[in-house]
Amino acid sequence: MIQELIDKLKGYSEGCEEKCVDLKNLKFEAKEGEIKLVDGPWSYYFKSDPKKPNDAKVVWAAKQFCKMAGIPFSFFHKNPEYMKSHMVECWLPTLKPEKAQVLAKLRRSKERNDFIVRALLPVEFTNISNVDVMESVEKAIGKDYQILGLEGETKFIIGDERDDLILHVRFVCNESFEICGEKCAVGFSVMCSELGASNLTVETMLFRDASKTCLVASYSSEPYFDYEYEKIQAKDLIDLFPNLIKRLKGQLAELKLKVQSAKEETESKADIQEKLKDLRLRKGLNDKFHTLLYQELEADQNVKTLWDLSNKIALVAKNFDVVNRVRIERVAGDLVRLCFVKA
Repeated sequence: MIQELIDKLKGYSEGCEEKCVDLKNLKFEAKEGEIKLVDGPWSYYFKSDPKKPNDAKVVWAAKQFCKMAGIPFSFFHKNPEYMKSHMVECWLPTLKPEKAQVLAKLRRSKERNDFIVRALLPVEFTNISNVDVMESVEKAIGKDYQILGLEGETKFIIGDERDDLILHVRFVCNESFEICGEKCAVGFSVMCSELGASNLTVETMLFRDASKTCLVASYSSEPYFDYEYEKIQAKDLIDLFPNLIKRLKGQLAELKLKVQSAKEETESKADIQEKLKDLRLRKGLNDKFHTLLYQELEADQNVKTLWDLSNKIALVAKNFDVVNRVRIERVAGDLVRLCFVKA
């Protein structure tokens, strides 16, 4: 399955290339519903879609351009083309020379001999593609792990279509184990973005087969690996995933003890209510989360252990986008003390 994913990503990378450009040397043009940067004989068109003008993939490069030029994007986006040109004429000359150098990620247009702008990034951005990341994973896992299947044959892959901003894939170990009669397995997730929409983040997790939920572990209150692309190098991928697999094996015994303790630790209703109050004070958990968790607990009055409560939280996490989902699943992991020392 991972080879199918890699082949798919490679297919979408056809026609893509990178260029280092100086924004101050480019001509900005906006007319008739399209905006572009002109670089001599070449034109770099920003994406547009009348049906989905505010879609994240459509506005991503324009947002990055506005941020670099110091133009408020919401104001820029609402104005007609002639006003956009005036804004760029006023703001772009104030850009410092060292900030004007950018890495343009482009895709050759099929309709004309020009380019579509996929992203505009700082020149310090380490150019690691999503294919590079997945190929590194493939080399490390061999046949011991597979892409996690959640419901039936559905695989946990988010963001694997053309120019998706964030790719998120989860892998689970083929060798499962039982704790107090419940089938579980260790696994990990990878979140990456060759377009600069997220850090390169690797999380380890515990997969619960019965509920098809995941509990994310913490390492000194942080993910296993979480770095901005500007602060990593391509060679870092060589050891990242082999070391991850070793770490998962090495902490398995400790993880089982933590889970068994959580399953045996009975909580009174007052204790559960106190835990819910603590969650209210935790940053990053919005009202939607608290409402859904309350509904889950109201529908099931048999929540008597930390393990039961963590499962409810992990179930609620499925209702959120991938970034917030991982954040909530880490809350579930923290609740059963899936906390380890950072290597």
